[in-house]
Amino acid sequence: VKRFNLSRQFLFRPSNVGQLKSQAAVECVKRFNPSFNVQAHKNRVQPASEVVYNDDFWMSLDFVTNALDNVHARNYVDGKCVMYKKPLLESATT
Repeated sequence: VKRFNLSRQFLFRPSNVGQLKSQAAVECVKRFNPSFNVQAHKNRVQPASEVVYNDDFWMSLDFVTNALDNVHARNYVDGKCVMYKKPLLESATT
């Protein structure tokens, strides 16, 4: 999280500056609902990370939510959700 994110992304607070966005988001969600099963991922979602985000990973998901600001990454995740028939909650903007 960078300081300039604070004015345009409601989720982050000054205490999150320097954290990974995924980790800060998980902490926020857990404050709202501690029983929600959510995990922060630190790897980029792309063809090069398919050793991490493989068939078993995608098949294990009930649904996918993301807040990617990279168009290529968004298209990649969208394609994977279509391929594995997973609902996608897309929250990014262009």
